[in-house]
Amino acid sequence: MSEILDKISREMKRYGYKFKSVSISHLPEVQEAVAKLVRQGMISEKLHSNWHFYLDSNKDLPKVETIFIIAMPQSITCAQFEWQGKAYSADFPPGIFIRADESRAGEILSNILKTGGYKVVKAHLALKTLAVRSGLAKYGKNNISYVPGMGSSHRLIAFYTDYPCEEDNWHEIVAMKACNNCSLCRENCPAQSISADRFLIHAENCQTFDRAEKDSSWWVQPHWHNTLVGCVRCQQVCPANKPYLRKITVGPHFSESETKLILNGTPIDNLDMETRDKLDRLADEELYLRTARNLRVLLRD
Repeated sequence: MSEILDKISREMKRYGYKFKSVSISHLPEVQEAVAKLVRQGMISEKLHSNWHFYLDSNKDLPKVETIFIIAMPQSITCAQFEWQGKAYSADFPPGIFIRADESRAGEILSNILKTGGYKVVKAHLALKTLAVRSGLAKYGKNNISYVPGMGSSHRLIAFYTDYPCEEDNWHEIVAMKACNNCSLCRENCPAQSISADRFLIHAENCQTFDRAEKDSSWWVQPHWHNTLVGCVRCQQVCPANKPYLRKITVGPHFSESETKLILNGTPIDNLDMETRDKLDRLADEELYLRTARNLRVLLRD
């Protein structure tokens, strides 16, 4: 391992992150893997578009040589919302409150690689596919990526760099052996999106996607509810996750006045600084709007 890669490794370990590097030469394989599923009708064009699989090399860094894929441990976060004299608890799945970790991961790469004159830019890729092909993760039967020491409680992020690829980690897609004789995720999926007759889930039925694209009418079935955004039912019952899903991070507490502003869909820029700070760790503004929409249903019920 070169001095640069050794420094990156040591800095990543400080924060519990894991990473792999792959050559940019494998990008067409990632592109084709996703495109094939679209052609076969296993991923809808709409779903493909909404998941933002921007698989072209970044125009801001045309001479890309290496892709770094990083896994950052994330736990379920429990937030509190005060409303009409009551306090409501709402869980957010792993990977929602991520801005600090994403910024730190990018800074680690940038600060170390710039000493050698190299640049780093964030990559918009099919992250699970990349993580599994790099050997960073393995697939579960629920099509979620599992990272050793993190289970599915992680967030993935990728970066392009013009740093030469010293370690090209590229593997065949591998599923966890623990899934061979287990069907708990399939049996417990409220939307029945995990089939016994195919490996790829029916993502168009998955409640994580459903709640991002539609109204929250599925909440009329209370036993389906488990998180404010998305769904973690298949992860909760997964034996491979037992060591990791016990940890719950205490999230922000929103006063009744703050809750009212969120329910009204007040733009983040119009919120006071204290409320904005609480929300600033959310992945993006679109996720904030989904949170507001689903919160209305939670409090109404």
